[in-house]
Amino acid sequence: MRVSNVIDGDTLALAEGRKLRLIGIDTPELGRDGAPDEPFARAARAEVRRFLGGRSADVRVLPGIEPEDRHRRLLAHVFDGGGRNLSEHLLRQGLAYQVTVPPNERLSDCYQGAESEARRLMRGLWRFPPLEAADLPKDLQGFRRIAGRAGAVAKGKGATRIDLDGALTLRIANADLHRFDRALLAEIPGRRVEVRGWVYRHHGRPQLRLRHQSSLRVD
Repeated sequence: MRVSNVIDGDTLALAEGRKLRLIGIDTPELGRDGAPDEPFARAARAEVRRFLGGRSADVRVLPGIEPEDRHRRLLAHVFDGGGRNLSEHLLRQGLAYQVTVPPNERLSDCYQGAESEARRLMRGLWRFPPLEAADLPKDLQGFRRIAGRAGAVAKGKGATRIDLDGALTLRIANADLHRFDRALLAEIPGRRVEVRGWVYRHHGRPQLRLRHQSSLRVD
């Protein structure tokens, strides 16, 4: 498959006209509409170009079980001619966060291992602490890494909810609950946790949906 351009650290333009979103990672966002770039956004894009040997290249792809996202982008793992995995490479450089979005769970263990190395060596993004839940800006949205003190675990009809510092609601849909360590969830109240995912608003309150155990770290 031919890549015609690198849009950002996790999105490629294909010669056939479609866009490809890398599975397993999220990279910092480039600034738009006057907003500044997030830290390491340009470094991530530059590293993808270096990995490919330029703005364009022939690559091998492994499509996800879910082959497209809601924006009709192809979801896939990308490999260069030598078999190197692009997502794994960015994670080892500390230029991306690992994120598992079911049903595209293949290679999740590999990506978690690559991120653990970058985190241990404090590469790239790991030089920065997570955002504190208690201090979240009111207009916060997008993919974020957040830490705080967990409150009670409330089991509802459609989801399990966990309060974080009274400022953020973590939501685990019943359909995703089997991907979590239930014994750990039962022990979580009062403990400091770190989560990652996409922040959105529900009735004006920030929420973050957890899809997989790898998005939840308990101290």
